[in-house]
Amino acid sequence: MDKPTPECIHKAPVCIMVVDDHPNTATTLARALSQLREGIDVIPATSGKQVLEFADQGAIDILITDMMMPGMNGLELIERLQVHPAGRPIHTILMTAYEVPGLRETARRLKVHETIIKPVPTERICKIVNQVLDNMECVNVPIQRTENSQRFKIMIADDIPDNVTLLSRYIKNEGYDYITASNGVEVLKKARLEMPDLILLDVNMPEKDGFTALKELRADPEIRHIPVIILTARPNPGDMQWGLNLGADDYVTKPFDKRELLARIRTKLRVKEAEDVTRRRNRELSVLPEIGKELSARLDINELTDIVLHRTVETLGAMTGHIIILDPKGPVHKKYHISAPASPSQEIRFPPLNDLMEQIKDTRQGLIIDNTHTDPRWQVIPENPALSITIVPMFGRLDLIGLLILTHEKTGYFELEHLLFLQAIASQASIAVENAQLYERMAQEQGRLAAVLQGAADAILLFDADGCLLLLNPAAERLFTDYEANLGLPLARGCGYDALIDTLEDASTIGAPETGEIQWPDKRVFSALFTPIKGGGCVVLMHDVSHFKTLERVKNEFISTASHDLKNPITTILGFSELISKIGPLNENQLDFANRIHSSAEHMKELVQNLLDLAKADMGLELRKETVNINSLFAEISDEFQPQAKVNGQMIRLQESGDQIKVAGDALQLRQAVRNLVGNALKYSPPDSSVILSVKVEESNVTISVKDTGYGIPADDLPFIFDRFYRVRNEDVQNIEGNGLGLAIVKSIVEQHGGQVSVESRPGKGSCFTFTLPLVDEK
Repeated sequence: MDKPTPECIHKAPVCIMVVDDHPNTATTLARALSQLREGIDVIPATSGKQVLEFADQGAIDILITDMMMPGMNGLELIERLQVHPAGRPIHTILMTAYEVPGLRETARRLKVHETIIKPVPTERICKIVNQVLDNMECVNVPIQRTENSQRFKIMIADDIPDNVTLLSRYIKNEGYDYITASNGVEVLKKARLEMPDLILLDVNMPEKDGFTALKELRADPEIRHIPVIILTARPNPGDMQWGLNLGADDYVTKPFDKRELLARIRTKLRVKEAEDVTRRRNRELSVLPEIGKELSARLDINELTDIVLHRTVETLGAMTGHIIILDPKGPVHKKYHISAPASPSQEIRFPPLNDLMEQIKDTRQGLIIDNTHTDPRWQVIPENPALSITIVPMFGRLDLIGLLILTHEKTGYFELEHLLFLQAIASQASIAVENAQLYERMAQEQGRLAAVLQGAADAILLFDADGCLLLLNPAAERLFTDYEANLGLPLARGCGYDALIDTLEDASTIGAPETGEIQWPDKRVFSALFTPIKGGGCVVLMHDVSHFKTLERVKNEFISTASHDLKNPITTILGFSELISKIGPLNENQLDFANRIHSSAEHMKELVQNLLDLAKADMGLELRKETVNINSLFAEISDEFQPQAKVNGQMIRLQESGDQIKVAGDALQLRQAVRNLVGNALKYSPPDSSVILSVKVEESNVTISVKDTGYGIPADDLPFIFDRFYRVRNEDVQNIEGNGLGLAIVKSIVEQHGGQVSVESRPGKGSCFTFTLPLVDEK
């Protein structure tokens, strides 16, 4: 088979893909391109995803894509197509509404052939595509990349060829590019297609004169910014004023001086260059709200960092972007690149940044490193492709939370305007990242709380300030077997939950935690803790103690039964121990044994009686309420213990109150409580000591005190002194008999009467036991 000749024509249809997220724009442009010539296939698309799906079916020859599109922007699409198995497009055209500083640099790195600022006339796109199609007529003709020239382009608008020849020579010798137009219509058409940097406009031209063309040019938003110098051979002051009023930037009279004309051209180009910078800055500023909007719509740190790196790298034309988030567990490093990734041997690496970080913390300013090989602040890393670097801090509300770093393969690439722009983005990113971290922590805490609520064996209920149910954990839901507890509604009274509702209302009213036992309709007993919430509401924690209540009841019944059954044999032992000495003479040892039997039996009798008293108290038997005169009670007990005190050389003093002090309660139990305190005071005090009984009225309560000058109680033992069977063990009291139940009985009796008991003591100085009881309201 013969080889194809160089003159062979490209027989396969040329595939042109037009991508814009506005369907009408893509369709309109595709329709216009399809009319250019035969043998082309123009396909509109609205997203990069559609383009990649099409590329899987066949190659794309010419790609015309918008820059800003959701999901995948134009640069990302171009980068994906460059490594696509179907092959990269022969020609790519990128359209963007924002000419940010780094866009052209990034486009250059990605080998984009044309970068065009919107709005783009359809005619201009058609002209570019036509030129590309002409170059594609032979497959063996290489397609040359069209470089974006950095030289100024000047339009010479004059209908006289000699004038055009002269001016073009001046322009070319000065180093500028030029285009020509011979009438006003051509001026407007070429201005829209070529976008010159300056127009030398003759006034007298056919079809449409210079003034008319100037008026229409200034009315067109796309080209109105192009500076215009009017050239005229008739320096009429009226015409000059008219031209300047229409928007001309300068006026030159023919025949002109070459040096003067070029000086005026240079001046206008400098002004335009400055205005272009201003316009570019304005476009940069317009990017910031867009970035802020993107950041505010996300709470995932990975998405936030990706957006920040993506937009900053593209906007500033950087090689790579890096975000280092400072975390207590260790820095988190995120990286993004728009160009082809570096080879493993040229992986971008950073030296330790501790010193730079301290400098940034102190100054709160970013910095630029023009050359990483010569700057003393940067540790040189061999074969590192990053030659210039800019670093900006990301400050949170309290401290530095991260660094935003961009790199470039050229030295001295980053400028102050880059740093300022990057700092503005970093400020927005800092707020977004900190909010995302806060949201993440809240989500974690909510997850932990949900796990606790779901896994807790105890029932947990949450009520609002109005008593409406807000939350039930699974354990609480299982409690309501015959009642539907609806969220947002209060529990209904009369359904067996009145005790819970009453305690809930009490806790909410006093604003302090409350505890209590709640009996459920199914007879289960719960120990409930009611904790008010600041701002209204209450949390209720309910623990099922039915099993313990059953055990306690069985224990109390056993103690009560055993104590009752032990009374008879102990009484028998006491009786016979007293009769032994009366039936005949006993020797000294026999008499000692009989006394020991009698003493032990008395101690057992006291222990059994104490156990029985505690069992009765634990069983919650209803008190026999009557009015008790405290002064009379004190006098009786003082008289009862006077003989014992006299034998031991001790003194009992009674400090009575002049008033009649009356409380409501069980007289026998109150007598027993005071007897236990007085008996202990005498038992644990040495000879020649004194015991003082006093009573004092305080508002609606009476305070009863029993004070001794005995051995005292060590501070370590005080918290346990009212526990059952607890006894102080030291040298002074180790030989004193006792069972450790007396004070436990006192505490139980006082609390049953609605009072509280306490003790103050110092070793070697004595102790003072105090309890309070409510007074009888005699009104």
